[in-house]
Amino acid sequence: MEKHFTFWQKLQNPFIWIAGGTALWTGLSGICLNAVLCWLTGLHFQGLLHLGPAPADTFGVFFAEHLIIWLVPALLFYLSGILFSRSKIRVVDVGGTTAFAQLPLLGIGIFGFFPSVQGLMHIQPSDITPEWITRPEILTGIILILIATLFLIWTLIWMFKALKISCNLKGARLGITYTLSVILGDIAAVYLIHLFYI
Repeated sequence: MEKHFTFWQKLQNPFIWIAGGTALWTGLSGICLNAVLCWLTGLHFQGLLHLGPAPADTFGVFFAEHLIIWLVPALLFYLSGILFSRSKIRVVDVGGTTAFAQLPLLGIGIFGFFPSVQGLMHIQPSDITPEWITRPEILTGIILILIATLFLIWTLIWMFKALKISCNLKGARLGITYTLSVILGDIAAVYLIHLFYI
């Protein structure tokens, strides 16, 4: 008997209905689209948890950034599954669910088009004064950035679900593996991405 899921259930955990090759190609399409959006706005993903301007503006750099913030966590998830899971781990499942989990980052890519966000991307420490902070366009930009942060949180939640489903991990192993993978993955991604800025 086929099980039906509500829209809310699918939104909370998309991997109850999509995985493998379908998740991979959908996720890769989103990654490519977001690379284009970021290229058009100049918004760099300098790591999974780091965003802002960078001294590089070629499309290849933007594309590499998005590949790295997908592949590094996916590799760490896969290795964790091999080490700590009793299930058979498939590369396509780990890679596909991790790629799909990054779809909410498209929201951040879209927010980069707002002029108020563009203005905040290029501020210098000397620009920050009490008068500057109270300017309407600055307040709007700050609010938009806070909203955009929700898309990052959304991605992190889906990445947790991706690890749980694709590697069949539970309990403390799941929590510790996920936390270490995200932290170490972000550090590794920042290092690798900055090599493109030299």
